[in-house]
Amino acid sequence: MLQIKVSRIPAEGMEINTPLDAGQLHLEREESFNLHGGKLASHLERGDDDTVHVRGHLSAEVGLQCGRCLEPFRVPLEQELDMFYLPHRPDVGEEEEDEVELSDRDMVVAYYRDDILDLGEVLREQLILAMPLARVCREDCRGLCRTCGANRNTVACDCPPEESDSPFSSLRTLFDKGAS
Repeated sequence: MLQIKVSRIPAEGMEINTPLDAGQLHLEREESFNLHGGKLASHLERGDDDTVHVRGHLSAEVGLQCGRCLEPFRVPLEQELDMFYLPHRPDVGEEEEDEVELSDRDMVVAYYRDDILDLGEVLREQLILAMPLARVCREDCRGLCRTCGANRNTVACDCPPEESDSPFSSLRTLFDKGAS
């Protein structure tokens, strides 16, 4: 349902309300996250010059791996969509296509080919942009023990406290010497 024939978009526009799957979003080989469901609710309008304006809302739940403890966790993502599609013209070089001016800086500009608009690739990009930069299962995640590898959120290991890798750790030795 994410591949739309542009010439079939009616004058009043077209509503799309569809669940998402990994195949539609070109996520078959994605290794950094898993799609655990989602929904696209949008309205498509075709202009007189075969431009297409897509406005709507993307919601999804993705599975990530915590950057501290390596445990899997899920995060809900919500993204407002405001995308503008132009027909790809084979007679115009890509350099000229990139120089299209739009007044609304928040719009995403993309191109469609052969009267087929594939929303899957742009929705994939929107999901990636909506993901948190710090991929941690929770703010207070304690991560893995550097000595034995135990998940410090679930196990209290008997390893000695780690020496700090802080750039200020050399100051500690100065203070320790001064206290003696």
